[in-house]
Amino acid sequence: MLFPTPRQMKTIEENSDGSGISYRALMENAGEMLTLLINQIGEDFDLSAGAVILCGSGNNGGDGFVTARLLAETGIPVTVALACGDPSTELAALEYMELSGVKGVQVIDINDNIEMIFKHLSSAAVIVDAVFGTGYHGFLPQNIKDCFDYADRCSGIKIAADVPSGGDCLRGTVAEGTMKCSYTVTFGYKKVGMLMYPLADYCGEIITADIGFTDSCIRRIDYLPTLFDGKDLLSVLPKRHKNSYKGDFGKLLNVAGCSRMRGAAMLSTKAALRCGTGLVTLASPESVIGSVAIGIPEATYLPVSADRNGCISEAGGETILKNLAGKTAVSVGCGLAVTAATKTLVRKIIKEADCPIILDADGINCIADNIDIIRDAKNKLIITPHTGELARLLGNTTEAAAADRLTLAVNLAREYNIIIVAKGVPTFVVGDGKVYAVPAGNPGLSKGGSGDVLTGVIAALCAQGVEPMKAAAAGVYIHGAAADEAAKEYSEIAMLPSDVADNLSFVFKNLNNEGI
Repeated sequence: MLFPTPRQMKTIEENSDGSGISYRALMENAGEMLTLLINQIGEDFDLSAGAVILCGSGNNGGDGFVTARLLAETGIPVTVALACGDPSTELAALEYMELSGVKGVQVIDINDNIEMIFKHLSSAAVIVDAVFGTGYHGFLPQNIKDCFDYADRCSGIKIAADVPSGGDCLRGTVAEGTMKCSYTVTFGYKKVGMLMYPLADYCGEIITADIGFTDSCIRRIDYLPTLFDGKDLLSVLPKRHKNSYKGDFGKLLNVAGCSRMRGAAMLSTKAALRCGTGLVTLASPESVIGSVAIGIPEATYLPVSADRNGCISEAGGETILKNLAGKTAVSVGCGLAVTAATKTLVRKIIKEADCPIILDADGINCIADNIDIIRDAKNKLIITPHTGELARLLGNTTEAAAADRLTLAVNLAREYNIIIVAKGVPTFVVGDGKVYAVPAGNPGLSKGGSGDVLTGVIAALCAQGVEPMKAAAAGVYIHGAAADEAAKEYSEIAMLPSDVADNLSFVFKNLNNEGI
C-alpha cells in the first residue's frame, strides 16, 4: 500500500496525464467516486434535506463541482458554497461552467452571504469539504474557519474530498479551524500525512477511491512511502531448517554500556538473542558485563578496559576493533556515553567493520559533530535516531525535525547513502531509494530503554543476513508488535522496555499467513 507525499502525488498526476488519463478525466472520476459514497450513505440516512459542498477555487473545488452536478442529477438538492471566490484554475472553471443550468443546484459565495450558508449547513444531510487539496499548508482564512466551525456543530455527515482542508498531507499537522470529518474520500492513494497525528484523527474513516491511476504512473518515483505490514514480515524472516546450527544465524558484536547505563547493554543484548541471532557478544567494561551476565547467560562477553568514569577507554576501544573480524553485524551506541575515546571508537568501527552497522543513541551522538565520517563506511550503515538525535545530526532544532521527519530523513539518506530509522508515529525507514512506513507500537514505548530493545532487534536480523532496509523495517514492526502485547499485559503506563523484550517471543509464536 502506497502513501505518497503531496509532491509525489503531483508527479503521479502528471504521469497519468502524459499516459492518456487526463487531468479532466481524473477530476471527473474523483467527483464520481465521491458521489457514489454519498449515495451509499444515503441508503442508511435520509438525504432529501440535501448537501452543502464547500468549494475552493482550485482543483479540489473542481472535484466538488463535479460532485454537485452528479448529486443534483440523482435528485439530491445541492448548495455549492464558493469559499474562495470564482475558480482560479482552468479545470475548476470548466467544471463550474458545467453547473450552469443544472436543476437543483444553488450557488452562493460565502463572502456575499455567509448567514445564508449557515442556514443551509444547519439543515443539510451531508456537508462536503472540497476547499483545499493535498498540496495546501498554512493558515485557514477566517471566513472558512467560521464555516467549518459552524458545520462542526451541525448534524449533517461531514465528508472531506481527498483531505480535510487545513490538513498537511506531508507532515500530518492541521491548521486551526480544520473541520473534523466522519469520512475522507482520498483519491488514488492515501497520503503519507494521513498516517500521522493529529491529521489522522480529523480524517475519520478513510476511503481510497480508484480514479484511474495505473502502475506506470508511479514508476521511477523514488522514496515513495510504502506500508510495511505482517505479510512483509513473513517474507523477511530467515528460515530455520532442521539441520541448522548456531553459525547459520550470524555473529553479532554489540558495543554498548557504561557503568551508569548498564541496562542499555542488557536490553539490547537480550533483544538480539530473543530474535534468533546465533551468537551475540557484548563488548563492554567489566563492571557492565558483571551485571549483565547474571541475567543473560546465553551471550558471550568481551570485557574491555574502562576509564575512571566507567566508560570504554581508548585501550578498550582497540580491543574491540581487533574483534570485528568474522562478525556479521555490529551494533554500537546503547548506553555507550560520549567521550573522546568512544568518539574515536565509533568512527573507527564505521571505517573498519566489513558488515552492516547499526548506530543508535550515543553511537549517533558520537558522530553528530562530524557526520561526514559516515561516508567512509565499508558496509551499509543503519542509524536509528529519535527526533532530537535527528535534529543534532542535521544541526536543526528538535521542533524543526519533528515538523518534517520524513523529508529530513530522505535528504540525509540520499546525501550519505545510509538507512535511517526515523522513529515516531509512524516510524519511517528510509534508504536505497525506498521508504517503509511502519505504524507500529504505542505510547508505552515513550520510556528510556525502548530504543535499546529496537536496536537489538534490528541488529539481530542484520546479523542473520536479512537485507538491511528490510531488517530495519521488520525490526520496527516486531518491536511494535511486542510493545502492543506488553501493553495488553501491563498497560501503556506501567509497561517497561524489559517487558517489550520479554514479549518478543509472542511475535514469533503468533505468526500466521497474515503475519501478526
